[in-house]
This record gives sequence, structure tokens and C-alpha cells, in this order.
Amino acid sequence: RAFELLAFLLRHPGQVFTRDQLLEKVWGYDYAGETRTVDVHVHWLRSQIEDDPAQPTFIHTVRGVGYVFRRPG
Repeated sequence: RAFELLAFLLRHPGQVFTRDQLLEKVWGYDYAGETRTVDVHVHWLRSQIEDDPAQPTFIHTVRGVGYVFRRPG
């Protein structure tokens, strides 16, 4: 599902999504419990596409909210 997550974020640059929203939109279900699944997939994606995953250029964490894809520049 990591690539589906990336594709979804790429289609919505600049839009912030909560973990629950990402689970619903990418995984296809409403899951009010553990949202760590999203975090694990984002971590893996960053390791694949970022030069420095600790200082991401593309997939940013919005603290207390979720994630956003930002185009560089």
C-alpha cells in the first residue's frame, strides 16, 4: 500500500490529511483505532524517496494532524 499512499499524496499536493483520512482514502476503510499503519508506510516511503529521511523534502508531518506532500521549490 505504500505506493498507493504515495500516489494519493501526489494527486493532492499541499493538502493535509489526517491518518484516519489516509486510512479511509488509501486503505478503503474507516479505522478509528490504531493509525500506526500510516506512520510505518510514510517512514518506508521516506526511506525510498528522500535524500535525508530525517529532514524530508516531499512528505511532511503536520504535527498533531497528519501528513502533507509538498512539491520542492
